[in-house]
Amino acid sequence: MLSRREQKIIRLLKIKKHRTHEKRFLVEGTKNVLELIKSDFEIDLIIGTHLFFERHYPKNQLHRCEIVKPEKLTQISSFKTNTSVIAVVQMRSYEAVAINLEDSLFVLDGVRDPGNLGTIIRTLDWFGFDKLVCSPDSAEFYNPKVISGTMGSFTRVSVMYEDLTAFLTRFHSVPIYCADMQGEDVNTATLANPCIVVMGGESHGVSESVARLSSKSLSIPRKGGCAESLNVGVAMGIFANHLRISK
Repeated sequence: MLSRREQKIIRLLKIKKHRTHEKRFLVEGTKNVLELIKSDFEIDLIIGTHLFFERHYPKNQLHRCEIVKPEKLTQISSFKTNTSVIAVVQMRSYEAVAINLEDSLFVLDGVRDPGNLGTIIRTLDWFGFDKLVCSPDSAEFYNPKVISGTMGSFTRVSVMYEDLTAFLTRFHSVPIYCADMQGEDVNTATLANPCIVVMGGESHGVSESVARLSSKSLSIPRKGGCAESLNVGVAMGIFANHLRISK
C-alpha cells in the first residue's frame, strides 16, 4: 500500500530542491521504466497500474512494486496524464575526472531547455556516444522533462556538470571545436577524431571564455531557408553524424 507520506514525497520530486534533498528522481512512462529496469540504476519503488504489471513486468522480489488505479497515478505524476507507471530512483553522480578521450566528447554550454537536453541525450545514444559534459547553468539531468525526452537513453549516457573553463584546459592536446554560426562549414571541414565539440544555447551561443579555448569554430550553413537559428538538438545530431562518418 502506498502511504500518504510516500505520495507526498513523490509529488515533491517534481521540484528540483526536493530531488536534491531526497537524492531521488522520477522515471515515468512505460518505455522509460522498462529501459530503467534493464539498467544498473538503483530503483526504490515502481508504481504502476494493474495493466502495466500484467503486460510488462510481473511483480517480483527484485523491486518493491505497488499497484494503483490510473487516476491515482495521474495525481502523483508530473505528466498531465500517466496511466501506466512511475519509478522512484536513486540519483547517482558521475566523475568527469574519469574521462579519457578514446572517443569524441560533446559539451553543452548554457543549454537550459530541458526538452533540448532530453533530445540531445537521446541523439548521443543513437550515435553511440556515452558521455556528455554540461556547464552548471545547463538544464538539470534529473528534471522529469529531460528524463522523459530521452526515451530511455538516460540509462546509457553519463551526464556530468563541470566548470567548463577549468574542464577544457585539461585537454591541451585534443582539438576543441565550438559551434558558431560564423564558423567554418562542418560539411567541408576536416575533423580530428577524437575531439571535443562545444554547443551553446540557441539564443546566446558558446560563452566567450569557452570560445577562447577552442581550436576552431564550426557552423552548419543555412541552405536557402529563413530560420534564424537551428535547434541545438538538431545541430548536435548533424555534428555527431559528421564525427561518426569521419572516424
